[in-house]
Amino acid sequence: MDDLVKDVIPLLQYLIPGFLSTWIFYSLTAFRRPDTFGQIVQALIFTFVIQGAVLGIGVLCLWVGSQGFSLGQWNAKTETGWAFVVSLSLGLFFCRIVSSDKLHGWLRTRNLTKQSSYPSEWFSSFAQYHRLVTLHLTDDRRLFGWPAQWPPESANGQFVMQNPRWLKSDGTVVPSGAEFLLIDSAKVQWVEFSPL
Repeated sequence: MDDLVKDVIPLLQYLIPGFLSTWIFYSLTAFRRPDTFGQIVQALIFTFVIQGAVLGIGVLCLWVGSQGFSLGQWNAKTETGWAFVVSLSLGLFFCRIVSSDKLHGWLRTRNLTKQSSYPSEWFSSFAQYHRLVTLHLTDDRRLFGWPAQWPPESANGQFVMQNPRWLKSDGTVVPSGAEFLLIDSAKVQWVEFSPL
């Protein structure tokens, strides 16, 4: 049993940075977590990139040290510290790329994909088109306002509407009397984006 523990602990220390990056990514983005196997595969991919980056940093630091500028020894502690820094940076970097749609936007301009970085077309529409919307509710009421927050999927979650106004059937606007209003997305039939 002691031999198994001695073998497993170094393996976990090697894999933890990848799991940290994966955890950061899914905690800070609107993407739904995949099943356990999918999370493990993504953590392994992150681990491969992190360990490659730490190896590159180690080579660079040893070269700089050989040139006469040394800050200390390159050992297991230093490697672990750099793995933590790289895993944190990598997780935040991918959150930034996905949240801004920069990579997919660049790929779309080169006709390499039609996809966006966002988890669904629903979320993509709200993230890309910042404007007032009209929510057409299932009970035939309409709510007009600024979507301060919206759900990642149309089937579940809530809208947080800022300065909401009810629209009557004749087109007149009635203030709701609230600065923010929370609407269950299951009660929304469809969404109309106002023209600029």
